[in-house]
Amino acid sequence: MTNWTVVSTLLAGIPELPGARCKGAAGLYEATVNERTKPTNRAELERARTAALNVCADCPALDACRAWLDQQQPTRRPRGVVAGRVITATGHLAKSLRVNQ
Repeated sequence: MTNWTVVSTLLAGIPELPGARCKGAAGLYEATVNERTKPTNRAELERARTAALNVCADCPALDACRAWLDQQQPTRRPRGVVAGRVITATGHLAKSLRVNQ
């Protein structure tokens, strides 16, 4: 498979989500991912997660986004804040906003 084939397959599964407030805010949402490969400042991670969750809270596309997320197997879910939820490194919902790692 070529890179474009892989990428186009992945993109085909992502919904349009008209009116999604996260569009154009990739930097904020990337900052909500706690990666083991890079040192993470817990306070910065929690601030980013709080900010992203606030964006999601009144998003007109939240229900559709959440429905899409709920259809994904944990291993296929994006990490960080998605659909107003914090997704852990294992693809499961975090029990709290606080960083435990």
